[in-house]
Order: sequence, then C-alpha cells, then structure tokens
Amino acid sequence: MKTTIGFVFSVIAAAGLLAGCSNGNNNGTPPGTGSNCGNPPPGFQVLYPRNGAPRIPSNNANAVYAAAKPALVVGNSYDFFAVQSSGFTQYTSTFATTSLSNVPNPHASPAPGATIYVTQMPYPVGPLQTVQLFWNDGGTGCNPNVLVSSYSTGQ
Repeated sequence: MKTTIGFVFSVIAAAGLLAGCSNGNNNGTPPGTGSNCGNPPPGFQVLYPRNGAPRIPSNNANAVYAAAKPALVVGNSYDFFAVQSSGFTQYTSTFATTSLSNVPNPHASPAPGATIYVTQMPYPVGPLQTVQLFWNDGGTGCNPNVLVSSYSTGQ
C-alpha cells in the first residue's frame, strides 16, 4: 500500500511539474523549438526595415511595415515575435492596414495591388541591436519557429 501511495504522489508531482513548465503558451519555449506556427502566407513580405538592413535609426526600429497579396485574413491574430541581440523578447501588435505613403524609406517595393500593414513593438528597440522577427499566429498558442526578417539598429 505504501508503494502505491508513493507512486501516486510521484505521478501527481511529475504532472504538476510538467504543467508548471508548459503553461499553454509559447513564452517559455525558445524560437525554433516546440509547436510550429508555420510560415507567413504566400505573398507576404517585410517592407521596412528591409531584411538585413544595417543601422536603422532606433526611433524607426519599433514599427515594422509589411505587404501581403492576397491580403491577410480579416480577424487574424498574426504578429511577430521579436528577439533582440540583448536577449530581450517581445511580441508586436497584430497587423493593421496602412498606406504605402506611411512606410519610411528606403523600403522594399511591394507587389502591385498588395495590402500594406504596420505592426508596432510595445517596448522601444535600443541602439546597437540586431532584431530577428519570427512569424507568430498569436491566437493559436503555437511557438514562432520561422524567421521572416532581421535588421540592426545604429547608435
């Protein structure tokens, strides 16, 4: 009987430990591991900052502009998981439509007829940071695995 009770308590303790380590969201799992959020939809591209862009002014590094053709599904929860070289991570806002005239220069050229989007980081990106943007479907609890773009900030 003592062995059975000890076994039951150890199973309960192990289950509690697993539940504590896996709380149903993707905040504790580093990018590239866990349940994959998949790729951005076909026809999606980052306009600004351009992929690999160096020395983006810090005051322009908090907004990311993108284009999609066809347009993203209305009511989606798509966003980016931003990983900075300092180790700081944050999720951007979901994509909101904007116009091409709002996109800072220099930027990539969108496909003709593409819908233009902007997403914002809630916390400022500081100087001398490399930022990696991973695709995230925020409404699913998946883990962002796909690197979409990266850029660096200047001083």
